[in-house]
Parts: sequence; structure tokens; C-alpha cells
Amino acid sequence: MRQNKDDHDKYDKYDKMVELFKETKKRKMKILHNGIIHTMAVVIALISAPVLAEQPAFSQPESAYFFSSGSTDSGVYFISSTNGDSVGWVSKLAADGSMIESRWATDLQNPMGMRVSGKRLWINNTTEIVGLNLDNPNDRIVHPIDGAISLNDLATDSSGHAYLSDSMNSRVVRVDLATGENRTYISTLPSSPNGVLIQGDRLYIASWGVMSDQPEERAEWITKTAGDLYWVSLKDAKKSRHIIASELGNLDGVEIDQQGNIYVSDWESGKLYKISSRTKTVISLGQYGQGLADIGLNWLTRELVLPVMLSNEVLFFTPNH
Repeated sequence: MRQNKDDHDKYDKYDKMVELFKETKKRKMKILHNGIIHTMAVVIALISAPVLAEQPAFSQPESAYFFSSGSTDSGVYFISSTNGDSVGWVSKLAADGSMIESRWATDLQNPMGMRVSGKRLWINNTTEIVGLNLDNPNDRIVHPIDGAISLNDLATDSSGHAYLSDSMNSRVVRVDLATGENRTYISTLPSSPNGVLIQGDRLYIASWGVMSDQPEERAEWITKTAGDLYWVSLKDAKKSRHIIASELGNLDGVEIDQQGNIYVSDWESGKLYKISSRTKTVISLGQYGQGLADIGLNWLTRELVLPVMLSNEVLFFTPNH
């Protein structure tokens, strides 16, 4: 690959970044407007600026999801790009962070949260949920969601149902993936749900907060009260809320590792939090830039995937024990 002086200047900067990443024991892949940095140990791969200028890997990446069929399968990452609330796409990456297909699935309208159930990747698509065949993403099932405004995150259970956060309607919707039948599962008033996750018989909800009463501020997702992290039991008809962390921030993604530690992102501040399973305390794991959205977790390696919408980055980070 031909290089010019600007390219050499980039390498000087990147060498410094690698040393910093080694010191902090982090592995990151940054998707920039003018190139890709993928740091694994001391290896840097640079893709030419003209290629990325024509087809950026990510554009406002909102959701990251890791899928593996089992312990012997190293798995893949799926990243949804909302593309500025325009026609977006899903990218497919290998477990080491290398790109398999930047446009694995296209022609999606503001794609956000996603999970695999059966042989399909189900993804929120504004006011509908779309099931993409894992072997052929052009083979799709579409289920419109009654009364939805802007569907956000998505979780699935073991019985073939999905739970969708309909943030502006302050509710979580339950969908039968076989039939498309859907209904409001829980009202989250007065707060707006964002991240959702099923773990055992619990539905975890990361709340964006209580929206402003002013219409122009609501349109900008401005809150008057920060969001809680809580769970409700799928077996509890009353759906009582069990608060884990109160008024923590404008919360977005939520994941839980095999040790029971909870990780949650704050979109507005860009902070990543860990709630220790041992001490139940909230621990800050750093600040990654405004727009830290729906995080993913590689449950085989404990690696977290952090999509940062406003900087068009996807970062990889493995927390200490």
C-alpha cells in the first residue's frame, strides 16, 4: 500500500496509542473517518482512506451483539449502524474483531437492538421487528409492532418471545416471534426504558430516565430525572421493580457476565459502569465518549464491545476481574 507523509504521521500517533492500550490492558478497534485501527498486541492494520470514504464500516453504530452456538464456536459480533436515522445496516465481525462483511444485512430503517432466537437474528427496525436468516440475511420475517414509535433494544427468552423497549411510549412490548402477536408487557411510566436483557426469569431494564415535559426537549431525549437500572421477575404478575442502581444516568445497553457482574452504559456521559456481583457496588470503568450505546458481551472471553455513536467507533475492552 502506497503511503504518504500523512500516513507516516498517523503511524507515529498509532504507536503511542498502542503503548497506552498496553498499559491499560485494553484492546480497542477504532473506526475512524479516514482509516481503521485494529490493535491486537502490537499489530496495526490500516485500510486506505479512499476505501473507507466510499463505504465506511460503521455510521452511528448503535448496538453490538455477540453470538456463539456453543463453547466450541468462537462466535461472531454483529454491529448495527443507524446511519443517522437513515437507511442503515448490520456488520458482521469475527471474534478477533476483524471484519467479515461490513454490509452483512442492508436496507434497514434505523436498526437498533438485536438478539438471536432460533436460526434468525432479530433486530428492531423503527416500528417493526425483523428476523434475518443467519445463513441468508435477505431471507426475512417482518412483524409490525402495534402502536410503536421508535423501538430501541431487544431481548429474547427461551420460549420464542422477544421483549422490545419502546422508549417514547414508556413500555416494553412482548412479541411471539412465531406469529408476530404482540402486546404491552409492562408500562415503565414515568421513565423511558432503553436497554433490556433476559437473564433466567428476570427482565433487566436500563432506563433512559424521565423525559422532559417540554415537547421540544422530549424530541431531543432530554430528561428531568436520570434513569434507574432495575429488574422485574417474569414470574411476577405484578411486575414489581427491584432497583439495582437509582438515577444512574441516561442508560443504554446492559449485559451480565457469567460471574453475575452487570455492565451498563450511559449514553449521555459516555461512562461505562460495572455493578459487582460480590459487593453490589457501582464501579466506573471509564469514559468512552458521548453516545456510548448498546454494549455487547462476548460471554466466552468476557470482552465487552462498546459502540460509540457520535464518533463512529467500536471499542473492545476486557475488564479486570
